Amino acid sequence: MEEDGEDNRHGHITSLAVKRSHRRLGLAQKLMNQASLAMVECFQSNRAALNLYTNSLGFKILEIEPKYYADGEDAYSMSRDLSTFADEDSTDTENLEIKSESAVISSC
Repeated sequence: MEEDGEDNRHGHITSLAVKRSHRRLGLAQKLMNQASLAMVECFQSNRAALNLYTNSLGFKILEIEPKYYADGEDAYSMSRDLSTFADEDSTDTENLEIKSESAVISSC
């Protein structure tokens, strides 16, 4: 995926879903306009990813999801409050906009 040419901070939302019976009600837009939480799942055996998410990026482990992956491995389910994200880095927060209610960032 091509990145921005400038040093603009951004993320990639890999999935945004609304239950079929609740579509066409503007819910996806409301989710995107009010981001406050990011969530990620990680293989329990992936110590490098776990270290990155918890120690470097500030995610907190919520629970262990038993047999989350197709091979039967458990996953750590983690979250991070995005409302304080801009406050943590004072170098350049002018261009930082956070929009989404909850975003699944990745599955590692």
